[in-house]
Amino acid sequence: MTSVPSIRTLFTTYVLPAVWTAAIAFPIMGFSRATAAALFMLAGIIVFTVITRRRGLRRPHGLLRARLESSRAVRHAWVFVLAAAIAAPLLLNSYSLDVFTSVLFYMMLALGLNLLVGDLGLLNLGYIAFYGIGAYTYAILAARFGISFWIALAAGGAAASVFSLIIAIPTLRLRGDYLAIATLGFGEIVRIVFNNWDSLTNGPNGIMNVPRPWLPWIGFLSGMSFTYLVLCFVILQVYVLVRIKQCRFGRYAVAIRENERASAMVGINTYAVKTVYFMLSAFFGGVAGVLFASKQMFVSPDSFTFIESVYVLAMVILGGMGNIAGVMLGAFTLVVLPELLRGFVVYRMLIFALLLITMMLFRPEGLLGKKA
Repeated sequence: MTSVPSIRTLFTTYVLPAVWTAAIAFPIMGFSRATAAALFMLAGIIVFTVITRRRGLRRPHGLLRARLESSRAVRHAWVFVLAAAIAAPLLLNSYSLDVFTSVLFYMMLALGLNLLVGDLGLLNLGYIAFYGIGAYTYAILAARFGISFWIALAAGGAAASVFSLIIAIPTLRLRGDYLAIATLGFGEIVRIVFNNWDSLTNGPNGIMNVPRPWLPWIGFLSGMSFTYLVLCFVILQVYVLVRIKQCRFGRYAVAIRENERASAMVGINTYAVKTVYFMLSAFFGGVAGVLFASKQMFVSPDSFTFIESVYVLAMVILGGMGNIAGVMLGAFTLVVLPELLRGFVVYRMLIFALLLITMMLFRPEGLLGKKA
């Protein structure tokens, strides 16, 4: 016999998330769109609850049942998040759409960095350099040589991977703080090169008139169509990362993170695994840089400073190192939260810092926790 849920359970399960969504969305979306977002959240929760509580099917018992139900719940949650992401651009105004696109950019960067910091346990403080390499590669090829977006996209990711290999060969034998300092130095060297190589990068003035992506029958992508393009890349990146985690290579990375010496003793080529992860992480950063340059239609060294690397690292730590969903939530939080606090112009960064400190004190493992 099915028990009737209490009023408190109904409130916390259905009403509270919808009200929370409306409160978060109201400052940047307005009343009508925030209400629509809240109703969409409520409908999604109802559908999710109905699916996960279906009765009448023969189910296994014990631990197997718990695992199957957990995997089903995770799949349904991902489907709901995907539906919300697809519907979001339809409900957003131009400003909110721009913020949402920035969230997607930082999700790509945080997921790429999570390969090193979360999965492999390597601290990279110069990750934003690969972002810049991808952006400048696209800007130079597209603006100066007229190379198409898709060819330049592959070239941007490949260029970031090649430079990561160059820095990985001498530095990946280092550990701990020494590796962090080496990657920090690499990031600063790349920014200085961008700032001083006038004949190639136009120095501090940057490169202007960078073309947007172009698709047949659609034309140049901008606004909502460009947001959906970036969303497709995020979905593809998440799929690739999930597959990597599930394969033998992903388990090698976890073993190296936990005990590198023991991993080497059982036959794992730790140096090769770290090099491949370093290149793959850089590739994702380079692709994100290409998309960033095509959106801004302008690139300059000011966009690729050390503080950006720290910002992306904070997203990984805040969400939960090694947790794909947590890293995405961390990116969403650190991009959206400052926008919600814009009304408090004087105290905005102070409130933002206090919230982060409180989070680190009471939940140091991250919003969704660390995951192997």
